[in-house]
Amino acid sequence: MMNVVRRIARAITNEWPLKILSLALALALWGYFITEKNPLTQEQRTVAVEAVNTPAGLITTSIQPREVQVTFQGRRRAVVAADLNEVRIIADLSSLSSQQLGETPPIALETQGLPAGVEAILSPGVARITLDQKDTIERTVTVETLGKQAEGFRLGTPRVNPTQVSIQGASSALRDVAQVVAVVDVAGFNSTVEKNIPVQLRDERSVKIAGLRTTPATVKVIVPITKVATKTVPITPRLSEPPAGYKVVSVQTSPSTVTITGVESTIAGIEYISTVRISIENLRGAGTYTPSLVFPQGVKSVGVGAATVKVATEHVTLPEPSPEPEPTEGEPTTSPGSSDSGSSSLAPDEETGTEEVPDETPPDENAEDADKEVDEGD
Repeated sequence: MMNVVRRIARAITNEWPLKILSLALALALWGYFITEKNPLTQEQRTVAVEAVNTPAGLITTSIQPREVQVTFQGRRRAVVAADLNEVRIIADLSSLSSQQLGETPPIALETQGLPAGVEAILSPGVARITLDQKDTIERTVTVETLGKQAEGFRLGTPRVNPTQVSIQGASSALRDVAQVVAVVDVAGFNSTVEKNIPVQLRDERSVKIAGLRTTPATVKVIVPITKVATKTVPITPRLSEPPAGYKVVSVQTSPSTVTITGVESTIAGIEYISTVRISIENLRGAGTYTPSLVFPQGVKSVGVGAATVKVATEHVTLPEPSPEPEPTEGEPTTSPGSSDSGSSSLAPDEETGTEEVPDETPPDENAEDADKEVDEGD
């Protein structure tokens, strides 16, 4: 056993200067390989800052700075092999209370997902976070169409489902929400459009609001598009009664017709379009009016919304009553109650033996008025 130990000792100590030289050369070669073939390297990235572990009931409204410059360094092989896109820069808010509103003190930034053999240097290394109360509101969704449908077609009333969405976010931001809009493009369509559309949140100036979450994020929008029918019909003025003693003698309308559009089944039964009521109660002579036209629901005009109406009235002149003819000499006179045979107006009643008294009721006074009304209507 002692002989074995002596042999090993002699092997180690024998020619030791040469062995030291060999070790030095090996270390030199290893150092050359490390520094030349796999040197130290750096890579810079801009990475967004994330706030995590926000206290219950609060929400992050601002992070300053929003991004930091990150310098990754290490041996080239390690840096090249690393997936630096997986690295996260976080601000941990777990140490804050649920009453912490507004801007926080500086929060030290941390690195998550850093690969082995790679270090990260952050600039800056801290961030300030602004917190607000978390809240939820409900808002009605409106539909906004873009573009022009195909020629000869018209848009119906859009429908949306659901009609309301829930919006979650900071109380201060929710107060700015004035509109929830689903924008649908109908350019060139000749049939009903049905799409799932993401909603937009806008303020009173129609500026989009970011940083809020909606439930659901999209809504189903249906925009009916139907073929348009056209029809040309006359314009009929609607007049009030003229002044007493006057009658309407002429009515001229310009234009005399209007072209209407709408669903074919709707306009098929329309024979004319009337104006709003024109008051001529005080018109003595001629007058010109510009009344608007009255269109039934679902019917529109092609370029005409009003008409020019000229109305003329004149005073009604009643005819003079004809005089009674004078009886000629020798011609017997008859009383109003006499018969054609010329018998006496007083005749005994065959049953009672009394004389029949002629009717003393004067002629119908309304007869003249009736004649006057007819004349006025002529």
